Amino acid sequence: MANPFSQAKDLYKLQSEAKKLQKEMESKIFKGESKKSLVKVSVNGTGEIVDLDVDDILFDKDRKSDFIEHIKEAYKDAQKKIAKDMSKDMDLSKLKNMMGV
Repeated sequence: MANPFSQAKDLYKLQSEAKKLQKEMESKIFKGESKKSLVKVSVNGTGEIVDLDVDDILFDKDRKSDFIEHIKEAYKDAQKKIAKDMSKDMDLSKLKNMMGV
């Protein structure tokens, strides 16, 4: 039978590592751009938008759908960069260390 104190210690260690990783990701900034670079977005590692730059041409009321599409493209680009960074940092040996294996 597994030692409940050992399991609690492992859980605490895992939670501590998760909090550390979250703080690290909050401090990283990823930049995304729409295809024509009319919208540029800066997003932290947890997906929060921290800056947004929109080309004035998109403020024309007849371009509302373009405006929305460019924002989506820029945000999606930033999300891809976040995912790539996370997968680079989360190698198997690091996961094993977190789990105490």
